[in-house]
Order: sequence, then structure tokens, then C-alpha cells
Amino acid sequence: MLAHSLEGSLVAYQVGGLLKAVLVTGPDHAALAERLVADGARLIGRGMLSLRLGVALYDRPFLFVPHTIIDEAGARFRSELVFDWLRLRAYDMPRSEVFGVDARGREDQVFARDVDVESGPIVVGGPDESPVYVVCRIGVAQLPPRFAAALTTCTVHDPPDVRRVVESA
Repeated sequence: MLAHSLEGSLVAYQVGGLLKAVLVTGPDHAALAERLVADGARLIGRGMLSLRLGVALYDRPFLFVPHTIIDEAGARFRSELVFDWLRLRAYDMPRSEVFGVDARGREDQVFARDVDVESGPIVVGGPDESPVYVVCRIGVAQLPPRFAAALTTCTVHDPPDVRRVVESA
């Protein structure tokens, strides 16, 4: 499982059946997070946050944090190779088993055909038992390349504008 820790706040908006979150970093992260909460966001976490690299699923529970793949030929892939394999081979081997943690924090298995490989890796944050899909960040943060590529930078700071960005993501 690919994980990264950093200091900040994580707030989320309910968008349809999914919580979509904003990662807020920088020295004023707590104050901006409070402004977003006052505008209707839910505070998911503050302080040292743990982010994981995951994937979107086509069906509920929508989020999945993979750690191992056993492809149809029996080959095993772990860690970062999981994301490379999904991008390159998921369509060729749709019955390959993907092992990881589901949106309820439980070990689970899905098939490669259940993974939305077109949306690419996504950032998952919050508690293990109820993670949220992190769609964008506000502020500067040192992130590993795959995490940085999966998050867009939100250039607005006004709460209603942030909500619109999150809802459209």
C-alpha cells in the first residue's frame, strides 16, 4: 500500500453518494478548514494526515486501496507496480485479482474489471474505516510524484468557490 503522511486539514463535501475531500496545507490550514466547514464541509481530519494511493471502482463502495495483484497467469505484483499493472494490463486480464482495503477499512478482493483504470490512481484520505476521495489540494505540500499527479491544485480559497470545484471534480 502506498502511503504518505503530512501536516494539514482534510475537509469533505457530500457529492452524490460520495464524500469528496480537499487537502488544505500550509501554516493557515486550520483557519481555512474552519471557513470551509462553516460553509457546509465536514472536517475529516486535522494535524498529521495519512494519505493512501487508491483506485476508483465502478460500483459501491467506489474506493479501493490496492496492495497486491495476482494476474490471470499467476504472477504477483505489489506496491507501486500495482498501479502500473492496472494501467497497462487491466483490459487484457480482466479476471485478475486485486487485493487491498475497501472503503470500510476491511481487507477485500476485487477483479481488475471492477477498477476504473481510466480515472487513474486517486488519493484516499481520512480514517481507515471510512476513507474519502481527495480530489484537490489548497496550499503547497511535498508529495511523492504519484500523489502529486493524482491531486489538482485548487487556486480558489473562497468557500463557495471551493465547493464548486470539488463538486465538479
